[in-house]
Amino acid sequence: MRKRLSALLGTSIALLLATGCGGAIAEADPPEDAAPRSSAAAPEAEADDAPEPDRSDATPEPVEGSEQGAPATVRGVVRVDGVGYDITEVRRCEPLDDGTVDRELELQGLGEHEGGRVQIDVYVQTVAGVPSDDIAWSGPEGVFGNPEDTDVVLDADGAEVRGTTTLMDAMTHEETVAVDFELEVPAENVDCR
Repeated sequence: MRKRLSALLGTSIALLLATGCGGAIAEADPPEDAAPRSSAAAPEAEADDAPEPDRSDATPEPVEGSEQGAPATVRGVVRVDGVGYDITEVRRCEPLDDGTVDRELELQGLGEHEGGRVQIDVYVQTVAGVPSDDIAWSGPEGVFGNPEDTDVVLDADGAEVRGTTTLMDAMTHEETVAVDFELEVPAENVDCR
């Protein structure tokens, strides 16, 4: 009887060990060609097959030039033949002084309109000692420069510049646009060249 009990106990222990090891084996990574098990991994597979949620009312992605989706700060406005364009970046460039042209102020105003870039360049300057302010525009209308009747005013504190002018098409010299603008003037100069 003892022999029989010993054999039964030995078989039971072997069975318990085999069952315990079998559980460990079942948790190991299956071979690559094995079919997937239906265990805790199944919900992940179902989640991958789930359709994407409708994001039509989700918050839009941030726009370039804005912080965390907030609208870009308007630093000025340019009106070309009555159409207004927001300027969201203004650079005060290191002014040119080459002995002939003496620039008091050189600004680049940048913005965006319908996915395209708009830019106004404003120069408060003298050429050979004669006041000769200059303005150029690049936008949906084309590229315009060679101002005719320019009137540019820099505020006494130097914080804002505004003006009006008529600009000529830079390519054909046939079309003109009427431009008026107001721009903030940054306190510090940057190298724009």
